[in-house]
Amino acid sequence: SYIGPAHLRPAQPFGPACLLCQIAAMKSFARIACAVVVLASPVSAVVTARSVSSSGTPVERVVNLLKDLKEKLLTDEKVEQEVYDKYACWCEKTTQRKADAISDAQEDIRSLGQTILSLKGLIATRASEIAELDAAIKANKEAQ
Repeated sequence: SYIGPAHLRPAQPFGPACLLCQIAAMKSFARIACAVVVLASPVSAVVTARSVSSSGTPVERVVNLLKDLKEKLLTDEKVEQEVYDKYACWCEKTTQRKADAISDAQEDIRSLGQTILSLKGLIATRASEIAELDAAIKANKEAQ
């Protein structure tokens, strides 16, 4: 099922454009979900070495937490971008391979259709020859 804005909903399910929309939607959803999880988690779970070692005011600790969160989000973004790029490359290669396979199959269908028609004609010719030879054999037996 489609996940994303209604104005980007593709007309065809599972088409190449639909796949790219879904990937973009999943990517943005993953970022939002990651931020929500980090912000919703208890402060003690998010505390890093830098914010623990600083014994400043509560405002300084919050600023340090936000800086740590920013660093973590940037790192996560880089990792997600690498995964996305790899998946997008795989999608492009697979789409091209499938398109080539479809094109080859269509050519095979045309050539095999022509072969079938020519063989049907040969079958009809051979059937008429067999009928003529059967009639000749029958006439020959009656003549003997």
